[in-house]
Amino acid sequence: MSGRPEEGLYGNVESQLSNVSQGDRRRGRSDFEGDTDHSSTTRRRLEGMHRPQWTMSSRVEDILLEGSTNRTDMKLNDFLRSNLGEEWVVERNGNVTMEAFVQEPDAYVQDQQFLRRIVNLTAYQLLEIELDNRKILLKAINKLRHEGVVSLEQWRDYEGKDTVTPFPKAKINAALTQVQREEKREAEERLRREEEEMQRRLQEMKYTISTTIEEVLFKGGVRVKERKLNDFLLVRFGGRGVVDTKDNVVLEEFVKEPARYIHDAGVLNEMQITDAYLRIEGAVRDEKDKEEDVRRLKQAGVSNLQKWSEAAEQIKESVHEITKSFLDAAAEEARNPTSTVVSIKLEGVYESVYNARWHHVMEVPDDNGMG
Repeated sequence: MSGRPEEGLYGNVESQLSNVSQGDRRRGRSDFEGDTDHSSTTRRRLEGMHRPQWTMSSRVEDILLEGSTNRTDMKLNDFLRSNLGEEWVVERNGNVTMEAFVQEPDAYVQDQQFLRRIVNLTAYQLLEIELDNRKILLKAINKLRHEGVVSLEQWRDYEGKDTVTPFPKAKINAALTQVQREEKREAEERLRREEEEMQRRLQEMKYTISTTIEEVLFKGGVRVKERKLNDFLLVRFGGRGVVDTKDNVVLEEFVKEPARYIHDAGVLNEMQITDAYLRIEGAVRDEKDKEEDVRRLKQAGVSNLQKWSEAAEQIKESVHEITKSFLDAAAEEARNPTSTVVSIKLEGVYESVYNARWHHVMEVPDDNGMG
């Protein structure tokens, strides 16, 4: 959702009153209730129910003003009536808004004893805090809008975060963290489903003479090179370097020109020396080699295991060694379904096997036979 949520908690304003003089105001619920585990758990659950679900397209303004109320628009007499009682309403200036009253209370109530009673009310002090916070938030909104930061996605890439005052900065960052956690969870879930589907296909796959070359080499699963860059960055790097939607290309495109998509040279250099990046780079290269072999064999009229078994040795030698090993083993199984030759022959052969968290790619130390 990109718009402002219909509901939202006021936030932690009341906690800011812990050091404020209480005067003769009414005691809050916290004066009577202990902070038991039960009440804490209930409060956290209620906060979770009301927490808005932001997205990268959510507006910074909506995030900052989430939880704000219109209590400052309340008329003075309405405020007095609800907090002190009907007998305390005033004849003069009763229709002034509380926002105006808080700015200059002496201008509207001259009775100093009565005025002290008003300003010592919990509700009044909450209004003061709300107005002060709102000024800070509006100032930050105007500053960010002037600098072209309107959405949460733009804030993520904004290099001037440290120039924003702590209160609004913390509020936007909290929303950003929420979104990134959800995106990471969704990415992990997608990869988990893909892995489960891959494992199911592997368990069900039985090689026959009509099994295609492509089915043998790729096993019908989602290819690493076709996965999205942001999924990789979210799962393997915790969202560091995540790119705009328009730059969220497949990994095949990313490894060709990584600097085109991750502009921070420092971040990119750190990524490129990690095992995760090197494994992905190797897996993409491996898949492209296999695709090249599939095209080469199709041009030679070899489209399935039957044709592979009948192919001339010269054709078989034209493909990468990993491809030849896979196809020879699969063809042997197709001829003799009860044979264990496949698992034996594939030992030590490079094979990309990713689990839902991109943890590993299994490969042999010696890759001299890669063609």
